[in-house]
Amino acid sequence: MLIPFSFIFTQLAERLFDIEYHITRLRYYVIFSLIFTVWFTVGLYLIAGHYLTMTVMSGVAFFTFASLVILFYVKEKVDYRKRKILFSTKGDYIHQLYTAVDKIGKTIKINELLEKFAYEVSMHLELEDVFVLTYNYDKNEFITNAGESITIDPDIMEEIRLGEIRKIDKVYIAFLHQDAHFKRALVLGHNNTIQLKDEELLWLELLLLYVNNFIENTKMVEELLEELKHMKQADDGQLPWLNKLLWLRFEEEKYQLAQELHDTNLQEQLHIAREVDVLVNAKNTTDIQEKLAKIHKQMVASLHELRTYCENLKPPLLDTLGLNAALEKLIRKVQERANFALIYTIDRLYLEDERMNLMIYRLFQELLNNALKHSYAASVEIHLKEMNDGFEIIYKDDGVGCNVEDIIVAESMGIQGMQERVKAFNGQFAIDSNINEGMFIRIMVKEGSETLDYDAHSG
Repeated sequence: MLIPFSFIFTQLAERLFDIEYHITRLRYYVIFSLIFTVWFTVGLYLIAGHYLTMTVMSGVAFFTFASLVILFYVKEKVDYRKRKILFSTKGDYIHQLYTAVDKIGKTIKINELLEKFAYEVSMHLELEDVFVLTYNYDKNEFITNAGESITIDPDIMEEIRLGEIRKIDKVYIAFLHQDAHFKRALVLGHNNTIQLKDEELLWLELLLLYVNNFIENTKMVEELLEELKHMKQADDGQLPWLNKLLWLRFEEEKYQLAQELHDTNLQEQLHIAREVDVLVNAKNTTDIQEKLAKIHKQMVASLHELRTYCENLKPPLLDTLGLNAALEKLIRKVQERANFALIYTIDRLYLEDERMNLMIYRLFQELLNNALKHSYAASVEIHLKEMNDGFEIIYKDDGVGCNVEDIIVAESMGIQGMQERVKAFNGQFAIDSNINEGMFIRIMVKEGSETLDYDAHSG
């Protein structure tokens, strides 16, 4: 009967804490405590054994053993809690490491990064002669970032590994970074007047590993900035792939916001509405019932508005029933509010990129909202048509129209936002409108064209 219970206890305890770790640590304490206890007891017996009985000797041995186990445990806890200030003659090495990493990590150019790195090492280790030495494989020569003159055997540069620190003649050499063309090392001059302590070497080794990663990341940032610069010079317009990235990120944020509103505010208001409903049905006083009924009506209206807001941010049918069902529901809502006749057709699309479904929904949403707010039209048409390699949206109304240049400059009616959405996928956006002559908008997007554009720019 004990076997199942023992197994359950073992599994439960393993989930609550690491038994193997605690047993290993306790065994470590016991071994050291036992060795010292035996040594102390034997010494005590040889010195004063004829004055002590075996009972007293056993008691002293047990007390010594238990005290040492407890002492080791307490010492480890104290060492951990005071780790930032113990064993250091110059202060808090952990804090110094975090501070140096924070300062160095804010740079976006490699030369600036290396200068800050050398400066931080010089300040913390109190050394004046600290600089970065670069060995150029192509030219077989050494380059320094501080105009220093130094000669080091190239074989030594080849031998040292990342994070390794060697003391050579009057300098320390610390390997920093290596790529196809360069190998960088940190040089610390000491002139045989100092000897770096173990904690200082450990601090420097950790910082070297951080800086090695920083250099790799900084190189990628520099390459990206250079690429953006060339692409911007080649094309005065905005970068389609970057627009797409920003737009998709914006959509992700809106999705998250909708989910948070649904899980918090909406649930809370539903609870309040139910409580008020209970009070309305429970009270007999007419005045109180009327007031509660009015509050209840306001809360229901507020819930309806909040639900509509959530649906606008995250179309619920888009993920479950698909694009056509989501657009049908959107059009029904518009028809309930509209003073114009709405004519529409929606082809069923078969798109490999599901993100286009969300873009199409947002375009429909913006076009129909503009029709409700600004068109003053008697008739509005909107059509979604399937193409061989994409889709086409046609919108037209017989409303008041406008001057196209004026609305683009004023960034009104969401025209610029729609243009950016379409441009993010390398689509075509055309608008034609004149005052009192209605509006016509045509949008064409080919699936996969944004990938071709990105590849072309990347090359």
